[in-house]
Amino acid sequence: MRTRCLLTIFVLLLPFTLPAQEEGRAKIKVNGGFKLGFHAATYNQTDFEIDSYEFNERIIQSNKIGYSASPFIRISKGKYYIQTEATMSLSRHYFEFNDLREENTPQNTPANKPEYKLTTLCVHVPLLFGYEFIQSGYYGMSFFTGPNVKFVFTAHDRQEFKNFRYKDLEEQLHPSVFYWKVGLGVKISNFCFDFTYDIGLSSNTKGLVSPRTEKKFKAERSDNLLSFSVGIIF
Repeated sequence: MRTRCLLTIFVLLLPFTLPAQEEGRAKIKVNGGFKLGFHAATYNQTDFEIDSYEFNERIIQSNKIGYSASPFIRISKGKYYIQTEATMSLSRHYFEFNDLREENTPQNTPANKPEYKLTTLCVHVPLLFGYEFIQSGYYGMSFFTGPNVKFVFTAHDRQEFKNFRYKDLEEQLHPSVFYWKVGLGVKISNFCFDFTYDIGLSSNTKGLVSPRTEKKFKAERSDNLLSFSVGIIF
């Protein structure tokens, strides 16, 4: 997969290395800007294995909206550009479980459902390659794609497990997660609007642990991110 990513990046960089004859020897421009947005996560792989508890896949998930803010820099040549940014993101997740223990069946009501709420603070650092296929005065539209790395501040995440018999459950998060981002951008004068979709390429979690009982539980969680942002470019 690493080889494929490097090959894709090399192909996307070609427009910046070839002579710009068709663009009338377009000059390289550097612009910066700032964006605010929100996002929601969906899951392409979710698997929790906790004794006596079954993950309810029908209830998942991201009715929780996350928020983001990001400065960015764009290097463009004609209709092609490279863009990178540092997106500070607050993400919220919700998972519900079924209690399979017979003695708890009568209490298996919505108020007593085992549930897990997770809030994480992270920074996304993508490297995007874009093509502006519409350039008309103050209006433009572009397609962009590229790798994205999410760095999770694991020391600042907030985990809340409710109605489990294990009172000290903890999810061990990976400090870095890899995505591939695709998106559509619209520019009107100095304002920009981005619609993006991040495809998860690696797992978010190492597993679940209960330090008091010294038990470890299997957990696999790979998510996709659907985002919208609005900003200004200078």
